[in-house]
Order: sequence, then structure tokens, then C-alpha cells
Amino acid sequence: MKWSRRKQKAEHFFSNSVKGRVELGSTRYRGSPDNEGCGFILFDKKEIWRMCSQSFYPVENDYIKKIAEQHAIPPQEAQPLALEALAREGVFSQQTYYDSLSEYSHCSIDALLASPNTLIKCLAMLDARLGKRRLLKFDLSQEHQKVVEFYRIRCECEGLKIKAF
Repeated sequence: MKWSRRKQKAEHFFSNSVKGRVELGSTRYRGSPDNEGCGFILFDKKEIWRMCSQSFYPVENDYIKKIAEQHAIPPQEAQPLALEALAREGVFSQQTYYDSLSEYSHCSIDALLASPNTLIKCLAMLDARLGKRRLLKFDLSQEHQKVVEFYRIRCECEGLKIKAF
């Protein structure tokens, strides 16, 4: 799927108060292998999250080695486990950013909020299907700091008083 279509599908679910203030972006580097690049998220034209392939791959390799050694499995079997762990921690390559956006666009709000993928949960905070009352009741005590950051962005955009946690 082309980037413009993927972006349009994901941003379509944003609440009206967030649209125009939060923007999904992507760039490719011509000189890099396979024209890889970065995905990013902007809030009020300021970058709040950057997901670059070049910085991701060394981290992914370290995770794969660590998991392979801990579980005594070959690296090919450790890779999916490493990708899941990195997604929980909020570390993404450009491709995993794209994959997360596609998954986000095809799930119910309940599935999004239950996802172990940090990016998907962050996008769920901006989703119009997450109403204001449910947003205010959302328990952030066990959530990743990025999810909390996106919660605050949504509350700011909606003009809601942010709860203390």
C-alpha cells in the first residue's frame, strides 16, 4: 500500500479535535539500502516520535541474540519474539511503523486498547472511537510513557482536565 493511502486510512480515525494537530509522516533516504528511512509523528508541527530503520536494526539484532541465548533457539525463531518485545517498548523501524499503522486501521477500539503494541495503543488514544468519558476513565498506571504522552495530547486537544496519576 502506498504511504499516502496508509496515512489517510490511519488519520481518518483521529478525533476531530486531533485532526490537523497530529500528523503521521514518513521519509525515505535515497542513498540507503532498499531506500529505507524514518517514520515520525508530529504534534503541532513538532516531532514527538521518530522511528528510523537505521537505528532500529542494531537494537533488533541485540534483542535477537539475547532471546536466542536465553531460550536456546535459533535466531530465526527469536526474531518474532524480539519484534514483539521491541513493539511493547516502543522501538520501531520504518517498516514496523507501517505495519502498525495498517493493523491500527483494521481493528476495533477494544482490540487497539488491548494491543501489546505501544504505537497502536498511542494511536488509540487519538481515536474518535475512544469517547471522552471512556478516555477519562482509562487506567494509565501500567501504560508505557508514550501512551501517557498521547493521552495528554488527546486531553489537551479535547480541552479535558488531565487526571493526576
